[in-house]
Amino acid sequence: MPTRLPLTALRAFEAAARYGSLTAAASELGVTRPAISKQIKQLEQMLNCTLMNRLGNAVQLTAAGQDLAHDVALAFGQIAASLERQLQGRTLPNVIRILVDRDFASSFLAGHIGQFLLHNPGVSVEVVAEKNGRMRLDEDFNFRIFYGHFGATPCPGLRERVLCRWYDLVVCTPDYAQAHVSDSGALVDAQLLIDGNYNVWDNWFAQTGLAHPGPARDVTHFNETSLCLSTALTGGGITIGDTILAFPSIRAGRLALPFRHGLESEQCYALFDRAGRLHTSAETSFLEWLSDVVRQHEKEVSAFLQESGIDICHGRKGINDVDVLDVPVGS
Repeated sequence: MPTRLPLTALRAFEAAARYGSLTAAASELGVTRPAISKQIKQLEQMLNCTLMNRLGNAVQLTAAGQDLAHDVALAFGQIAASLERQLQGRTLPNVIRILVDRDFASSFLAGHIGQFLLHNPGVSVEVVAEKNGRMRLDEDFNFRIFYGHFGATPCPGLRERVLCRWYDLVVCTPDYAQAHVSDSGALVDAQLLIDGNYNVWDNWFAQTGLAHPGPARDVTHFNETSLCLSTALTGGGITIGDTILAFPSIRAGRLALPFRHGLESEQCYALFDRAGRLHTSAETSFLEWLSDVVRQHEKEVSAFLQESGIDICHGRKGINDVDVLDVPVGS
């Protein structure tokens, strides 16, 4: 590793790679085009490889250039986020910014966040709902909430803890169940509503031992579980709903459970924050509140499933209880 990082050359390279143009990079950095070209050439000489091919004013990254451009952009994004965080930490100690999967934001967090605001006057919460599975490291947030396999998302500088788990249950309206689920438990001309980002139908059939309708079944694909649930609530089909998003409708009787079987997910919702960073009092209050809300939700779900006689197939993998978010949160 070089004793001194060539930051000027890396900035020139990052800008040229981002724009695909030496002139545009020079304009952004306030230098001349030859200066940009010289910095990139020095970087290539240091690394002993070609990072980009010049095509007139345009540039085309080599394979090595693509790898370096990705890492450098990520590093500069984290530096910018750190600077922003330092500024906000001095000026906005009572503002909490949360980047969160859209499903969790709309179907769970939005329904509970009012409790936190009511009991924490003077604290402001900014919730930014993102496309499910998208982790943006170039923006600064106090917390990020995403679902997936624990430890599978590479997030340098962030600490990951399990926020909550869920059970997958087949759900539809009571009328739909009566029309499309036979007394023997077979699906009859049922429209399967599938979340393309989280499709566990095959696993559910395999784990429960129930009859699989086969590849010729009628299906409708969505890119979010909440869309599948919304369609199921209108009587448009049958879907697999997790107990984080679907439980309010199940408990209210708007969604029925036509099968006495559920599946424990191998995935979880995880909460990310900056490793080694001290929490503000507002952040600590939020984490304690969120942990309490999630634990209460899990207790209610467990009690309901037990009372309803739902048999859960357990098979969780890759989640260590040491990494579960719980109170006291600490710093």
